Formats: sequence, structure tokens, C-alpha cells
Amino acid sequence: MTTDHSTTLDALRAELDRERARADSLETVNRMQAASLTSLARLAEKLRCQVADLHDDTLSSNPMRVQGLRNVTGRMDGLAETLSRAARGYSGARTTDMIYPAVDDDLRAHGWTPRPDRGLDGVLPPIPVTELGDRRGYVRGWHRGPQWITLWFTGPCALAYADSSDHGQLTDVDATRAVITSRRPLSADALAKWVAARQKAHTVPFDAPYVRVFEHLRASWGGPLDGCLCDESGAPAPDGSGKRSVWACPRDPDCRLYVWGIGNEPAHVRYWAGPVVDMAHLVQITGHCR
Repeated sequence: MTTDHSTTLDALRAELDRERARADSLETVNRMQAASLTSLARLAEKLRCQVADLHDDTLSSNPMRVQGLRNVTGRMDGLAETLSRAARGYSGARTTDMIYPAVDDDLRAHGWTPRPDRGLDGVLPPIPVTELGDRRGYVRGWHRGPQWITLWFTGPCALAYADSSDHGQLTDVDATRAVITSRRPLSADALAKWVAARQKAHTVPFDAPYVRVFEHLRASWGGPLDGCLCDESGAPAPDGSGKRSVWACPRDPDCRLYVWGIGNEPAHVRYWAGPVVDMAHLVQITGHCR
């Protein structure tokens, strides 16, 4: 009888612990969503004020000149785009997301430069291709010299995914913070070796050989910055059987593509925000950066 009573109490305690965990999870999501609504409301208020100012100006006896009008409408377009991207990204918050309250402060304090949101169109999170249909978040990117980091926000301080040039996918907030706050610069040689290693580890084959990628990039961006022979892992090799080249976007020299391949085998293509998965993805990237 005593044993049955103890078993019942243990079961009740376990169920109570599970209920507390569920309540904590719901509270976490509620706090994330409240912060998201506050952030979106702030953006909407800024946009509303600019629309109101523009409306008042059009009714004035001395409206602003064309250049001033372009500046104002440009700022309004930027705010509207940010509001739209954030609203879509913040709608997918989960209790498993990484909570990093000081992310914006740390990025500013450690010299990271933001990249334009439009330059991130087509960037894929560091997850298996089979899970891409479920990708979440408002993607934002920063660079510091040859280093880059890309974050997918599901709230002002919540991250669904994180990817970096130094370490690839970052799966917890401590690793993400360590990459952002590290002062260690990444040399061009180190970046090239890291790119080659990540390309070798990338298991999804590209759908075109090196020569087709080369011709597309030459037609879109002009000639490569650098080119050489390489070995079977993409590392430069004077007597290698493959070819390797580095390309820079004409409009943004910091945006570079690293390409290598052997004969008619699938090429390996990577850029600052991660792997390029196929020719359609490559066409999208080069189309945004002409």
C-alpha cells in the first residue's frame, strides 16, 4: 500500500514538473511576442510620422524639391521594407529559439557592419535541404573585414538560426556571442581554407559543372578576381586536376563567390552567406548584385 502511494506521488510530481515546464515555455514565447509587437509598433510609428510629414508638405505653399522628396520616399520605402520583413520573420517564434538580449549592442560594440537586407534575398539558413520549407526568421547579416555572420531573427533578441564564416552553423547563444565578441581577425588564407572545408562537407551536389558556373559569372559579373588549379577538395594546387576562381560583385566588392570544380562533376559554389545550392540560387544572387 505504501509503495502504491509513493508511486502515485512520484507520478503527480512528474506531471506537475511537466506542467511547470510547459507554462515556462509559454511564458517565454509570450515575452518574445510582446517584444516583437513593441518593435513592430515602433517601426510603424516611425513610418506613420514620415507619411504624415510628407502629407503636410504636399499641402504647403512651398513643397520640398525633387531631391528632398526622393530622400524622404527612400527612407519611407526602407522603413516599410524592414517592417514587412520583420513582421514575417517574427511570426515564427518558438521556445527552442536562442535568446540573446544584447545581440545588437554586441554587434555595434565589436565593429560589425550591417549588410543591406535586399542583399540577403535568397540566403538559406544552415539547415538540411529537406528542412528548408520550414525555415523561419527575419534574415540579417553583418561583416567585419573577411568575416561574416548571418542571423535569422524571430524577435528583436530571439534567433532561429545563426551562421558564420569562422565556424559555420552556431547552435546555441554562447557560441553566437563568442563569434560576435571575438576580436580575432580571419585572414584571407584562413577564409579560403575554411571555404574549401565547408564545400567538401556540403553533401548536396550542385546541379551544374564548373564551366557552366564560370560562364554564367563571366556574363553577369565580368572576369574573376583570381583563378588557379586546385585539388579534389578545392584547395589551390599547381598540379591539381580541378579549377578554382574567386568572383566579386561589381556593386558590392565585399560580396564574393568562391567556385571550384573538376571536369564535368558538380561544381562547388559558396558566398559570404553560405552555400549556393543550385543554378537557380546562383542566378538569384547574381541578379541582385549587378
